[in-house]
Amino acid sequence: MSGIVSLLNAPLISVQDRSLTLVDLVITVSLVLLFYFLAQAATRRFQRWLGQRLSLSATQRRLCATTVNLTILFAGIYTSLSYLGVDLSIFLIPMGALGIGLGLGLQSQASNYVAGLVLLTEKTIRDGDMIEVDGIRGTVLETGLRATVVKTFGNTEVILPNALLVSQRLDNWTKSDRMLRVEAHVRVAYGSDIGTVHALLLAQIVRHPAVLTEPEPRTFLVELAASGLQFRLLYWIDDPAQRLSSLSEILEGICYELQKQGIAIPFPQHDIWLRTAPSEAPAMPQGQDAVSAPDNR
Repeated sequence: MSGIVSLLNAPLISVQDRSLTLVDLVITVSLVLLFYFLAQAATRRFQRWLGQRLSLSATQRRLCATTVNLTILFAGIYTSLSYLGVDLSIFLIPMGALGIGLGLGLQSQASNYVAGLVLLTEKTIRDGDMIEVDGIRGTVLETGLRATVVKTFGNTEVILPNALLVSQRLDNWTKSDRMLRVEAHVRVAYGSDIGTVHALLLAQIVRHPAVLTEPEPRTFLVELAASGLQFRLLYWIDDPAQRLSSLSEILEGICYELQKQGIAIPFPQHDIWLRTAPSEAPAMPQGQDAVSAPDNR
């Protein structure tokens, strides 16, 4: 028994003029594991508490939970090093130098993290929003501190740096509501009855189940174009995912009804006139002298 006690109390390594025994190392590892499991349990309880007390998005709850987790883990590491008798002040100079190096080398990453905080605090975008930025259009899956994951309509997941979302123009189709205006243009031939065309276009719009009755769908004659009368269609839907499908089905119905009513859909055409070039003057026969005009001077 005394041999085991001697083994446990035998110095193994020396840290800052202090000899560490096996007992010290076991206690240190136990402290780290204790704080690790404490961080996991506290994070889960904190997430449940946030879900019950505050109306936060999933991204904001993840951010708060990650902050709590890292804080507890940092406290565990600090406590373990303090137990070992490590003077933590010796890390200040290396950490300061490391911070300067990271600040110079990771400026873009730092801007992404700052932009992520801006997005989360201002609630510019949320999980599930449909956005368009830098030519990329899709649904927000997850907003993190560094980047945002967007699932495009082509079923690809794009990782967008948060700095891009802050610096570029960002179109959020569902920030305040999911209503979306859809517009299109239809051109008919000159000579068509304008009232009949208005009624036909409006009938095809309102009969579609995705079109809202309020705001009211409208049609306008907007241009007397070179090849026909151009009409503009405006209607509203409450599901952005049906924007293309509703427009396609409405235009198909309009095309069918125009053909049925005998109303032509014109296409650009040009008339080309061919004119015969004037004949050249006959050449003077060879071997004959030119006749000079009389000099009246």
